[in-house]
Amino acid sequence: MEQIKASVKSKDDKYFIHIESGDEGVFIPLSEDKPNDVKSAFNKLIICLKKGKFQIQLEEVRDDLFCQVAKEYVTQLNRELVEVHNEMTRYGLVSTADD
Repeated sequence: MEQIKASVKSKDDKYFIHIESGDEGVFIPLSEDKPNDVKSAFNKLIICLKKGKFQIQLEEVRDDLFCQVAKEYVTQLNRELVEVHNEMTRYGLVSTADD
């Protein structure tokens, strides 16, 4: 299973999880309530699942609040991505050869 790197980034007092996927990456807001951005990020990750299973690995987890929230978020996100991949496999949307 491929490991994809992620980190907590900040810009202009706004925090987000940056997942290194594709050319532009995936950004999930942590300090703002932006459900459409979260949905867009999840959709990008689902598209990545079609290429094969992966797990997101959060790097440099510090003791600050946003890093701790990101750590829990990534843990839950990894669980959900496994469930989505299993459903995609069940419906024949992805090959089981990439497991």
